[in-house]
Amino acid sequence: MKRLLALLRREFWENKGAFRTTPLAVGGVCIALLLMAIFTTAHIDNELYTFREAMRLLAQQPVEFRAEHLYQAMISISVIFSVVLSFVVFFYLLGALYDDRKDRSILFWKSMPASDVQTVASKLLAAMVLVPLIFWVVFVITQVLMLITASIMVLSVGGNPWTLFISVLNPLKPWFLVLCSYLAASIWFLPLYGWLLFVSAFAPRIPLLFALVPPVVIAFLQIWIDFLRTFTFNNSLFGIIGEWVANSPVIISIQIQGGQETLALGIPYTSSFDHALTIGNILDRLFSLQMAGGLAVAAVFLAGAVWLRRRATDS
Repeated sequence: MKRLLALLRREFWENKGAFRTTPLAVGGVCIALLLMAIFTTAHIDNELYTFREAMRLLAQQPVEFRAEHLYQAMISISVIFSVVLSFVVFFYLLGALYDDRKDRSILFWKSMPASDVQTVASKLLAAMVLVPLIFWVVFVITQVLMLITASIMVLSVGGNPWTLFISVLNPLKPWFLVLCSYLAASIWFLPLYGWLLFVSAFAPRIPLLFALVPPVVIAFLQIWIDFLRTFTFNNSLFGIIGEWVANSPVIISIQIQGGQETLALGIPYTSSFDHALTIGNILDRLFSLQMAGGLAVAAVFLAGAVWLRRRATDS
C-alpha cells in the first residue's frame, strides 16, 4: 500500500501541470468571467438600477423557484470542469506508459521496488481517483469564491444575500452529486482507460494515432459491410461507443422534463437508462449488465498493458 501511495505521489509531481494547474486555470476563468460580467454591468449602468431591479424581482419569486434554479446553476458550472477533466485524463493515460519508453527512463523505473502491476495500477488510480478529486476540490473552491463575489455584489446595491439566495441554497447536494458523477464516470469509462493504457504500453510513436485509427478503421469496415448486406449501421463500433458515452453518468447535457429544461446524465437520446440527475440513476449504471461487460473488456486491456510493460525495454 505504501508503494502504491508513493507511486501516486510520483504521478502527481510528474504531471502537476495537468493535474493541479489546469483545474486552477478553469476555476480562474470562471471567476474572471463573473467579475467581467459585474464590471460590465457597473460600466453600462452606473447606478446599477437594472441589477437592483433584477434582485427585487428575484426576491419576489418563491423559495422553491430560487432553490431549484440556483441548484441547476451550481451544477452547470461543473460541465466546464468535466469537459476539461476528460481531456486531461485522456492525454495523461496515452502518455502514462509511453513516456517512460520515449525518454528511455523505463529501465530506471523498472529497477525500483515496485512491480509492473503496481505501476499500471498507480497510473489507473491517478486517472480514476486522484485527478477527479483534484478537479472536484477546485470546483468547490471556485463556487465558494463565486458565492462570496455574488454576495458582495448584492450587498453593494443594498440587498440581503442571505435571504435572497444563501438561505435557500444547499451547496452540499450539488457538490456531492458532482463528486459521485466523477467517480462513477471513472468506473464507467474503464474500458476506454484500459484501451488507452494498452496503447500507451505498445505504441512505438504517436500513441494518439494508435489509439484512434484502429477503432475508426474497424467502425468504417463494419459500416461498409453492413451497408452492402443490410443497409443498416446500428451495430458498428461507432454506435456502441456512442451509446456508451450517451449512457454515461457524466453531467454534460440538457433534457426537457415537464416542459422545463434540466441538466441530465449523459446524452438523453437513448432509453437504456433514466438520465435524470439522481444518485439512484448513477448507481443503476454501475450495477448493470452493460457495466459488467465493460469491466470484462477493461480487464483484458489492463492485463495486456501489464504484460507489455513487463516486456518493455528502453529500445
